[in-house]
Amino acid sequence: MKKKILLAIAAIAFPLLLSAQNFTLTIQVENAELGADSLRLRAFDGKKKYKTLAVCPVSSKMILKVKDKLAPGLYKVERDTNELFTVLISEEKKQNIIVTMGKDLKPIFNNSVENTNSQAYSAKSEWFGAKADSINNVFAEAQKTMPQYMLQTLAQNLMEEANAFTRQEEEYKQQVIEANKGTLLASIVQFSKSLPEPPREYYGNRDALNYFYTVHAFDNYPFDDPRMATTPITAAKLAKYAVDIYFVSPEQGAAFAADLLTKAQVNSVTYHHFFDALESVLGTLKSPYFTEEIYIEMLRNALSYDKIEQKRVNYYKQLLEIHTKNLPGTQVPNFSILWSDSTKSSLYDIESEFILLYFQNPDCPTCTEVREKLAVNEEVNKAIESGKLKVVTVYFEDDRALWERYLRTKANPKYLHGWDYTNEINSKNLYDLRIIPYMFLLDKDKKVLKKDLMHNEISDVLRRYQIVK
Repeated sequence: MKKKILLAIAAIAFPLLLSAQNFTLTIQVENAELGADSLRLRAFDGKKKYKTLAVCPVSSKMILKVKDKLAPGLYKVERDTNELFTVLISEEKKQNIIVTMGKDLKPIFNNSVENTNSQAYSAKSEWFGAKADSINNVFAEAQKTMPQYMLQTLAQNLMEEANAFTRQEEEYKQQVIEANKGTLLASIVQFSKSLPEPPREYYGNRDALNYFYTVHAFDNYPFDDPRMATTPITAAKLAKYAVDIYFVSPEQGAAFAADLLTKAQVNSVTYHHFFDALESVLGTLKSPYFTEEIYIEMLRNALSYDKIEQKRVNYYKQLLEIHTKNLPGTQVPNFSILWSDSTKSSLYDIESEFILLYFQNPDCPTCTEVREKLAVNEEVNKAIESGKLKVVTVYFEDDRALWERYLRTKANPKYLHGWDYTNEINSKNLYDLRIIPYMFLLDKDKKVLKKDLMHNEISDVLRRYQIVK
């Protein structure tokens, strides 16, 4: 009889367990107005966006509930669309966090030590920031009235004061790290620690300073904590880093990317997030910062990592094969061409000291735009007139009527216009033409001097190879 009663109780309780909440955030507001209609709990997707996990109407007591356990990370609580405060989650477990808010709308976490410590850390950081601003303001005001000889002495005194505050701040951060070991807060504070000071001779040289800070950008990053990888702090830093290494030489940028990814190999979660973040800026054809040399080195690094997902291995092998086609210094593949005068030959039959090989679709809007820019490019026209350069447009799809209409209405008489009538380019996968237009600068032996030539760099490239002066 007792067993039957227990089974009956279990049958009633089990559906309730299924619908139980694994995360609850209770917010009590005392003597304050939020000035909003609703409250939202939002999670960062690890890349750029936030998604809403829970919503509740504004009242004196609000409860935000999520059925799933929250993954470790940094979450936002928003009133309508404005951030109210953040919540740190270090462990994926069932939680019920209670927050009280007074007139100042600053959250007091009643039962979360980590978030209480996080709020204290934020307040202290604001205090150090205000001190730094105060020192800067004193110097800025002194510059308006103080003689130069006095200003120099003041600058030295203020610098000593600033250095003292910096040391104090770093000591405080280390105390927070020690007091919160094992938490996401400790990792966030670790990453916020000051970078080393650049050599004195670097000041006044913007390129040298940028290089120094790029080298040291991730000195304090806790690579061994995979929880950090999905935070907006890491995403923002990676986005800036990717743009920074775009502006150095491709060789140096490739070395920077490979070095960072090698450090991220500590664990696969960190590695996948770091690779994806850099790829979205440097390895995506539609990105204005796409750099093939850097992306090739990234792919090689990924394929050298023994913990990478197998589906990524297969995909990256395909991408590496594509991107290593037609690299500078290699001879491009030959293919048959039907010319605008109805004669047939091949790419290798063209005799010219230099060739600008331009793959296009006549009706592609970007192709049309680039053709128009080429037509008025002074250096291109000079190079053609001198006999050093031939511009060869190539249509490589199967709509002959489209190509012939282009010849009648849009074709520039200064160029050679051809059609890959045998469809060799596509059928044999001779070139990487996923995005058009695509231009190569070739020498007389059909070797690549510049791959993926952009219209806004043609003039500089022609001068670099002394095709024009």
